Amino acid sequence: MLNGALAGVLGMALGVGSTAVAAEPAAMVRIPAGEFVMGASPEEQQRVLDFGWQGAMQNRLRFVVEHSGPRHRVYLDAFYVDRHEVTNRAYQGFVRATGHRRPHFWSGPWQLSEPEQPVVGVSWYDARAFCDWQGKRLPTEAEWEKAARGADGRRYPWGDEWDAGRLHSADAVAARPLPDFGVWSAWQRAMTAGVGAARPAVVGSYPGGASPYAALDMAGNVWEWVADWYAPDYYASAPPRNPTGPQHGGPKVLRGGGWDVPRVIAVTWLRDHFIPPEFTRSPVTGFRCAASRPPGMRSAAYRRGGQ
Repeated sequence: MLNGALAGVLGMALGVGSTAVAAEPAAMVRIPAGEFVMGASPEEQQRVLDFGWQGAMQNRLRFVVEHSGPRHRVYLDAFYVDRHEVTNRAYQGFVRATGHRRPHFWSGPWQLSEPEQPVVGVSWYDARAFCDWQGKRLPTEAEWEKAARGADGRRYPWGDEWDAGRLHSADAVAARPLPDFGVWSAWQRAMTAGVGAARPAVVGSYPGGASPYAALDMAGNVWEWVADWYAPDYYASAPPRNPTGPQHGGPKVLRGGGWDVPRVIAVTWLRDHFIPPEFTRSPVTGFRCAASRPPGMRSAAYRRGGQ
């Protein structure tokens, strides 16, 4: 999101033919039915703006933050969400079984292909295809936010106070506090020049950052695609029960923040749309899947070739 310039094949014993058995779905956590607080309060929005943003970044963040509120109550039916982000290992099973295209960062000088890292360099369409293959779907924006912050509207998955030891964000990658825009942007410029040292963490590396429902890495590590189209003013017209986003749109919503974001961005309520849904070269963007009921293994015929 914050720097548009950022941009071993794994072994998994699954068949490569046109008919295959999907890998066993990742562990999921149940999110109970009920209301939760969605969106940001004016005070929360101001905390982000007070980071000291400058130039074009200041204008962009002002727009994004303004359209991540106001706070409002939303009712959701019960659903399930993956405990972790989808890993390279799981995605390799999908590629081998279906012939789907490989992620961009599985080859080249900057490989982000460790088996238990979250898969990155995948488009929204790639993410949707994987979830469908596992008998799941992408979470709606509302489902993602409830899974991350619980029913009580917390700022971070673990509570309202910043703790750099609970997530993989810029502070963790830099191994020092990055308290304002000037310090963070200087670090990011230096990190971009030596980008090989910066990468997502193995999923589940920060158990202290679990959400109230035990979902992990919902702040930092990688931004996550959700099902909804992005509309700045959607909260003004969204239904109070089970909202699914606009019927049409251009960009898709991204949530959660990545490994390069500063502390004020890795919050549960911020909604962004910094790459188009077909983009496949973001090293900070991955996903997790959701389901209305816990799916089991399934067999199906899959068409070979990318989608």
